Amino acid sequence: MNQIFCFKRYLLLVKRQWYENASVYKWGIALMALTVGFMFWATSTWKVANNPRLGQTETFVVACLFLYVFSAWFFDSLSSKSKKMFYFMLPVSPLERVTVAFTYVMVFMPLLIFSIFTVFDFVAVHLFNHLHDASKHMLLYSTAVTIEGLAVNPMPSFLFLLLSYVSISSFFVLGSLMFGKKGPVLTIAFLIFLPILYIRLHRWLIEIGFEVESKIILWQNNIFIYLFPFCWLAMYFVMKKKEA
Repeated sequence: MNQIFCFKRYLLLVKRQWYENASVYKWGIALMALTVGFMFWATSTWKVANNPRLGQTETFVVACLFLYVFSAWFFDSLSSKSKKMFYFMLPVSPLERVTVAFTYVMVFMPLLIFSIFTVFDFVAVHLFNHLHDASKHMLLYSTAVTIEGLAVNPMPSFLFLLLSYVSISSFFVLGSLMFGKKGPVLTIAFLIFLPILYIRLHRWLIEIGFEVESKIILWQNNIFIYLFPFCWLAMYFVMKKKEA
């Protein structure tokens, strides 16, 4: 197989990915839309007497969780030996396979999920403003306040949120490719283990007199930057190995 990237083969693989998983994707999108709508209704208090508020932040977080679920099961079909064999017999290069995964996980699904959230948010805000005159100046995205609290100084909040998403999602896709059906469980276990290891390391560095506040914060900011390209590069080589 020619290892050079071919845009035509890439487009064919994008279409094939959708056709093979259309039923799962459509049901997933419908479930996500229903969940987002339910979250707006369940997390908001609509009566003036109950200090009315709109649950945009909670709904936004739940919508983002769908992205991680999608990433964690992206290569789930490769758990079947027959599908796995057929998939790697396709006349496409590892680079094209990885690019298709990147397109779905990093472009298509985030745009789709954020679009659905924006539509529900638009409707909910206008309904909320109609019911409560005092809320006419409410921002469309109050999630910015909560997102700001997620920032790790000196990294801007939006950049931190973006890097954390692309890095963790990339890690889930890599786990899905390497471990199949066990991928989500093993990846989550590792993501739980990693903070515990970090806390232990943090305490140990304090005990030996290391300049924690300056060096560790720098490491926290940079780990997402390093993890993102590492995962996709690793996926490329895993693809090449599985093809062999």
